[in-house]
Amino acid sequence: MSQRLDSRWLFFILLSSFWLLISVNFLITLPKVNWFAHDMWGHVKYTSLIHVEKKLPNPYQGFQTYQPPLYYLINQMFSPKTEYHVLKVRLFSIVYGLIFLLSCHIVMDQWNIPRVIQLLVLIYFMSIPAFVHLFTTYNNDSLAMALSGAITAASVKCFFKPKTSLMIFLFVLAVLGVYSKYNVILLFVAIGILLAGAFIVRAVPMKKVLLIVLSLMLGSLTLIPYLRFHNYAYTGKYLPNNADIWPLSPFWDIKKNVGYLRFFFKPPALTTGEWTDPYGFDADFHYELGPPLFYWAKRTYLSSVISTSLFGEYNYSKKVPSADKWAWITLWVQIALLVSISYRDKNVRAMSWFLFLSLFLFALFIRFSNHIFNSVNFRFFAWIVVPLCVLTASELHKRYKENGNKYRLFIVLLIAGSVAHILFFNTLNSNLP
Repeated sequence: MSQRLDSRWLFFILLSSFWLLISVNFLITLPKVNWFAHDMWGHVKYTSLIHVEKKLPNPYQGFQTYQPPLYYLINQMFSPKTEYHVLKVRLFSIVYGLIFLLSCHIVMDQWNIPRVIQLLVLIYFMSIPAFVHLFTTYNNDSLAMALSGAITAASVKCFFKPKTSLMIFLFVLAVLGVYSKYNVILLFVAIGILLAGAFIVRAVPMKKVLLIVLSLMLGSLTLIPYLRFHNYAYTGKYLPNNADIWPLSPFWDIKKNVGYLRFFFKPPALTTGEWTDPYGFDADFHYELGPPLFYWAKRTYLSSVISTSLFGEYNYSKKVPSADKWAWITLWVQIALLVSISYRDKNVRAMSWFLFLSLFLFALFIRFSNHIFNSVNFRFFAWIVVPLCVLTASELHKRYKENGNKYRLFIVLLIAGSVAHILFFNTLNSNLP
């Protein structure tokens, strides 16, 4: 038992150390505190309005005030209106990243994957530029995705070892999740459909399905009073959006620029933008440096998912072309990794289905609710890293037991990817003006 405990603490210390090294290094080398933080000043204003007015703002009072309030209430702890407020919040986002990483660890533990393999896989995923951006930002996405990871882990634990205490904990996480960002409900739907499907094929009893789904459903229902007595009272809408009062650029519209059939069903790598830029936006887009109109390089759903899950919504090819080589290496390593885990044995097939359902439901959300290119963005569905970690670690564990050249190649792939990630954003930070 003591050896097992020591191993657990050593794993936690190493995981935390690697994450702190990568994330703090990224933040302290940023040329400007507002870079790589999407819509930051809108989120800062939301925090400031609560601090000054001592109440929740009108959903249309600022660019981001339509969001649920939890993230901005937490930010009151970090001295709003002071010089170092933004830096403090961005540093605290590192904690959200650690929560997410520990959630991945908890899920991988359920499949009895050795912790050495878990650590190697988590170092790879934590060093991905988009992951670092997400969990060092000033944006409610960081809290929402940390809670999404925790909800996924709690659901898995509840599935394997159902307990009343776990149900209550899952309910609390669900409440916190919906009060951090509305799109977390897509995660609940993915979990619910996955469990329903498992019940239909008689892979899981109804009791387990109800335990998890009921906790998530009840947590979601707690949002109704806020929607009715805050959002609807102010705007006449239960789900107001900043697009209601700030018109969107026509360059963002998927239907007008590409068409839904081509965007969702055309295989990736068949459009010009696939080969000119590894990023979601093309080289004419520089978000923090005074951008012209938005230009989206990727013209298919899957390629948009892959590129934003690596680089977010940034492109600095014109400002720092030396970083592009690391971006391309990052992209091809990720593609090789995805190909290697594309077929999995039935032991972890549930994670493959969970990944598929998450992306499928998000595609439906884009098609019928938010049909603009730059909404197809990793920061809105980053919980897909959880199944990706399980699938990658499971494949690595399988090759470890075979102890052949495939195992060594997989190790080289993960190490090469991690090095390319770090060199990419260090090259950017050291060369941006």
